Amino acid sequence: MDKKKRSLFLFLSVLLIIASAGAESVTSSSPSLTPRPPDNGWERPIQPRDAWKAVGKDLIWGFCNMYQPCVVEVPEKEYRYEMWFFGWAAEDGNPNQPGCDAIYFARSKDLLKWEVYCGEAGWDRDMKPQKWIPVVTASGRYYDEWHNGDPSVIWKDGTYYMAYSATSKPYYKKSKDHLDGMLLCIMGATSTDGIHWQKTPQPLLIEPKEVQEAESTSQSLCDFHRPSLMWDEGRWKLWFDYWVPGTGVCMGYAENDGAFDKPNGFQIRHVLGEPLIINWTNPSVIRVGNQYFSFADPPGFPPKDNSTPEGRNWSTRALCEAVSPDGINWKVIGFIAPDADAAACHVPQAFSTTVNGQSWLYVFYSTQRGGSPVYDYRYDRIRAIKRQVK
Repeated sequence: MDKKKRSLFLFLSVLLIIASAGAESVTSSSPSLTPRPPDNGWERPIQPRDAWKAVGKDLIWGFCNMYQPCVVEVPEKEYRYEMWFFGWAAEDGNPNQPGCDAIYFARSKDLLKWEVYCGEAGWDRDMKPQKWIPVVTASGRYYDEWHNGDPSVIWKDGTYYMAYSATSKPYYKKSKDHLDGMLLCIMGATSTDGIHWQKTPQPLLIEPKEVQEAESTSQSLCDFHRPSLMWDEGRWKLWFDYWVPGTGVCMGYAENDGAFDKPNGFQIRHVLGEPLIINWTNPSVIRVGNQYFSFADPPGFPPKDNSTPEGRNWSTRALCEAVSPDGINWKVIGFIAPDADAAACHVPQAFSTTVNGQSWLYVFYSTQRGGSPVYDYRYDRIRAIKRQVK
């Protein structure tokens, strides 16, 4: 099988079959919704689209297939906004780079005009992905050889800290029952400039050896992936998604009160069989004031594209919001309808900033190509929406 067929597409497409439960809704800084029964993980309401304002139009575009745009603000820099995103730049599978998916870097002065890192060639403002150089690529470690993506970055005390998704190569012999034969985990890395990264000696979260090597993992809690990292209340906090047998992909939570790279430093703080939110793929969590927000792209939205089975499946996934007073107990607000000119909007990343004393909550995301007769799952543009928060 070639790189393209072994790509993350296979990993994402399995998520289209999931469904189940979550919570309820409503906060002062979120859209007001009519009271309703507890969230069942599937039949979630749709937010009024006018609760959100588009941020420009396309922020980064022209690439082959890229997504998960994580934005960080470093006020003392000339380019105070920085973005890490991943996927395939100019060609499927990044044939000239180690592994398959890789992480790239961009910067901006205003959140509207972005330029992408090109190594010694400088920065690209014209959206020419053949010039782009990744800043994180796969290594030779068995759990980090193929997919490097889903970056979540924190700037703290002069150092960048990244949690990211990593996998083994497809059909890794010790993970026979894993999706596409891949072993999934969450890795870490640190940097002083956001470009040159040092990976942690071991994963931040990985399933136990007995699960990695089991003949069957169909009944195992496994596949830790898609991290959302935060430094909060004097410790590291990490939200992520994982596989729950009989339920699907759900959101979990871990903490580390020691060094970021401490072996086994991140410890799961709840019973894995009891997820924080069920049916919650690609979670992003942010704290604004005394409230936590999470955005994900679970299935359950009325399909926008019924032209093909793939269209019905992919377009039933949409951006979705939840809120929490503590990051543990969540209430699901509901879906955000996709852009009118996109088949679907996926892989949200939350960001907040203050402008003239007003707090804004941003959600960066990617738009899916779609179309028929063959539905194109690739992502073609990175965009953002924003909303004032109290």
